[in-house]
Amino acid sequence: MKRIIVWLFPLLVCAQSSTPDPRGLLKQTTDALKPFKTYILEQRMVVDMTGGPAPSHLQMASKMSASAPGKMRTETSGQFGGALIVSDGENTWFYIATTMQYMKTPAATGPEALVKSLVPGMGDVFDQLREKDPYLTAKVVGEEPVEVDGKNIDCYIVEATMEKLAITAGMNMSQGVTKVWIDKETKITLKTTLTAILQGGPFPKPLEMNMSMTVFSRKLDEPLPDSLFAFTPPEGAKEVHDFSMPVPGRTDLSGKQAANFSLKSIDGKPVSLKDLRGKVVLIDFWATWCVPCRNDLPVLEKLHQEFKSKGLVLLGFDVGEEREVVNKFLTTAKLTYSIVLTAGTNIPASYSVTAYPTVVLIDKQGTIALYHIGAGGESALREHLAKLGVQ
Repeated sequence: MKRIIVWLFPLLVCAQSSTPDPRGLLKQTTDALKPFKTYILEQRMVVDMTGGPAPSHLQMASKMSASAPGKMRTETSGQFGGALIVSDGENTWFYIATTMQYMKTPAATGPEALVKSLVPGMGDVFDQLREKDPYLTAKVVGEEPVEVDGKNIDCYIVEATMEKLAITAGMNMSQGVTKVWIDKETKITLKTTLTAILQGGPFPKPLEMNMSMTVFSRKLDEPLPDSLFAFTPPEGAKEVHDFSMPVPGRTDLSGKQAANFSLKSIDGKPVSLKDLRGKVVLIDFWATWCVPCRNDLPVLEKLHQEFKSKGLVLLGFDVGEEREVVNKFLTTAKLTYSIVLTAGTNIPASYSVTAYPTVVLIDKQGTIALYHIGAGGESALREHLAKLGVQ
């Protein structure tokens, strides 16, 4: 009997390991697209709302294209008209067909950052999802192929129940149950269903939401032309600072207490906001791929050299990049102020950073004196530095 158990043990181990960890699978889907230099995903979404004064049925198609670093294009169409989002690495344009309006912002780093910058409260949602595992339960309930481009892609099916989630404007999502079809090879989500109860905000009475989203076409690491990420306003379109529909203005943290941080610079020196109390601190959120960021670096270096002996501490917070990438860039950039890597931290989120460059000026008491999104803010920086006694 003992010999039989010993012989069977490898088979038992294989049988146990053949079912993957469901929470691990869900976590892998978050970064599944990162290894690919380019991708195009086309998907269909259907949302049904019941329980309100009138049931609603929404169908939408979307096509999302991306090319690393920093370029993306998202086209959507449905009953409420179409929308187009284009980012070329320097700027992001958001165009709404029904109003013939478009808005231009500094480049967003990815779909999540773009959503956070355009949809009120979504920053809080993403922060909630990062701070803790949002799933009460999770289990692999089966395997099933999803047809993509006429081919069947083998998938794991993970079913999970979700904690109550604060969405926006006093609205909550509760009793959430989701099923996710995850490509066994790439871990990319190919199909999602979600049922949940929405209440609060615009929904005084509970509404039941049933949503499904399915990828029907996928292209990975195929060459994409730069023209795909160029925006040309349609004839008759008008540029606006903010849309006339309920879309929020850009974040401004001026007058608020700066979030504390305690990190190390790229050369290993400790950097803590608490330790810098009594000094004026200028933080530049940037990335090596961001052209406007690179254009501003000489200005920041000039300010550093001019005011470092007068109480100014300048910090460059690189967002989302690996040490090797930043080190290679710094061999030619010749920056003498401290560079800090924020990949894997919540520092950008704590400063509501969704576009680059974003410059934050903090006074000696730790209050944000200036919050500037975009390039070319030297005159405003000098003006505010003078107000803080740095001149």
